[in-house]
Amino acid sequence: MITRQNDLFLISLIKKGDKRALDCLFKKYYNSLCKFAYYLTSRNDLSEEIVADVFLRIWEKREKISVEKNLKSYLFMATRHTAINYMKQEKLIMEDLSDDIVEENPGPEDVFLYQELESRLTNLINFLPQKRKAIFQLNRFEGFTYNEIAEILSLSSKTVENQMGKAIKQLKLLQKTYQI
Repeated sequence: MITRQNDLFLISLIKKGDKRALDCLFKKYYNSLCKFAYYLTSRNDLSEEIVADVFLRIWEKREKISVEKNLKSYLFMATRHTAINYMKQEKLIMEDLSDDIVEENPGPEDVFLYQELESRLTNLINFLPQKRKAIFQLNRFEGFTYNEIAEILSLSSKTVENQMGKAIKQLKLLQKTYQI
């Protein structure tokens, strides 16, 4: 009961423009609100930003704040709403970025880099033993499953799986060794 009265007193001071009251409220609830925001977002940086934004809005709209009963509930609800808004905004930004990436036509530089990468990859693949090379190409370039490759090459699925694992390890080793 005393805490609620103290909180309501702090709000009344904040409404009058007392920055020390806001600071006191911030210190009192910051950690618990950050933990709650982290629970909602799973990101420390974002949770701290959300809580800071909640307190900034309280200060900016201090004259209009209407907390009559439980300030703690009010703060947690404000944090929840702010977190949801941040996540919606972040999702929209990511969608816009992915649209930009998909819609962007490759320029001459991109085409050159792609051709260079393709050439390096071809050089690496040519180092593989013939059977391993065939399995790798059928899987990665033609899109065949291990079972389909096994049927095509008259091998067991397990052999195909083992050869793919060895091919990937060998390609990584070759790439590191020759920096291709």
